[in-house]
Amino acid sequence: MVNLSKLSENLKELMNERELNQTELAAAMDTCSSKLSSYICGKRAPNYDTFIALIGFFNCSADFLLGLNDYPREDKQYKDVKPFGELLRKILKETGTSQYEFTQKADVSWGIFYNWLAGKSRPSVYNLAKIAAYFGCSVDFLLGRV
Repeated sequence: MVNLSKLSENLKELMNERELNQTELAAAMDTCSSKLSSYICGKRAPNYDTFIALIGFFNCSADFLLGLNDYPREDKQYKDVKPFGELLRKILKETGTSQYEFTQKADVSWGIFYNWLAGKSRPSVYNLAKIAAYFGCSVDFLLGRV
């Protein structure tokens, strides 16, 4: 679901808009340049925390950065990302989906799912896209940004 080349392309587009090079972006985000290089080159996806930092820094749609839509900034005021476990509980309740049903149909192990609910870990960007697709919502909605 997450296309690394599209993520790379969109990240480069956002950097170009702000006239930032890799070193400048790394400094602005207080991270190492080599870490960003792997995302810019399309070799790997950022982890949850870095992904959240990137969409916050660029004030862009999470779905755009992941290549799931073509619009970097919709006419929406993005909210701060909320704790993932709380959001997951809420969407399960709103959709009437049991925890068991979700883990089975979304192909997520119970242990990983439990850690998300307990706030012990957060999903990868691959899993964010997978969960959003399962519920038929945007990644921005899943993160509580819209």
